[in-house]
Amino acid sequence: MDIRQLEYFIAVAQRGNFTKAAEDLFITRQALSKAVRNLEHETGLTLLSSKDGHLVLTDDGRALCDSAEPVVEAYRQLEERYLERTGEAPVRQTLAVAMAHGTAQSMPDKTIDVFRMAHPDIRLSIEEVTTEAAIDMAQTGESDISLVGSAPPYLGGFDIMLVVETNTYVYVPKESELASKEKLTLPDIEGQPFITFGKRNHLHRFFIEACEAAGVQPDILMTTSDADLLVRTAEQQRALYFGFPPHINPITSPTSVLLPLDTGTDIVFGTYAIKRRGSALSSAARSFWKFLAQV
Repeated sequence: MDIRQLEYFIAVAQRGNFTKAAEDLFITRQALSKAVRNLEHETGLTLLSSKDGHLVLTDDGRALCDSAEPVVEAYRQLEERYLERTGEAPVRQTLAVAMAHGTAQSMPDKTIDVFRMAHPDIRLSIEEVTTEAAIDMAQTGESDISLVGSAPPYLGGFDIMLVVETNTYVYVPKESELASKEKLTLPDIEGQPFITFGKRNHLHRFFIEACEAAGVQPDILMTTSDADLLVRTAEQQRALYFGFPPHINPITSPTSVLLPLDTGTDIVFGTYAIKRRGSALSSAARSFWKFLAQV
């Protein structure tokens, strides 16, 4: 057993896939697979098993991974200190993050820039995608961590952490009789013209399920994934549409007022960080996860 075997094994555990782990390590899939097989042979343990098309840790694999991670991290720190003494640039760790559309706007200004400045040793790669794609990327290991606008009932199979509580806010045309209210309830929405994001968007799903539970039927005029088109069309049609709470987005609309909507549920809608349940995180991903917990 050597440090590279442990490093390779941890990479496979984090990615749940030999091919993606090999790409991260800049080695061939065959070399990576051989290294892990040799580690299993030397330890006499089965470290990985296949489940639903993904590699998952066995109990023995989890125990070894938990023990090996601090050892590999300590070795990396030794390498970095040595490289600094010799004048060579330290190797930067890679962190892949998928952000669903809208999640960046829900977070405090320059959140990502603050993390980058605090962790110059981490090469942060961000891809903005749909909610569905961000979830798929977390499941397959294509992203170390994904950020999605969602609620716990829709995030089964993941370890989750609430980053920003957004709840449900609605823009109401100023000429509407609802505009004078301080807060909306679901019965207020009955028959009201509404433009929203579509069935695959978790806020839309959360809203529609709450309406169905309350026996309320809003008049959905159109659904679109294009936020600019949604706002333009809603204002032209004098329709209701979703917005971020004022403490997140203080920008006011000249034609609408922003009101909180009480959905009658204790479920918290917001921006969640997710990772595949039980998967090991790299030291870079752990740093980002801890950082998000303080946002």
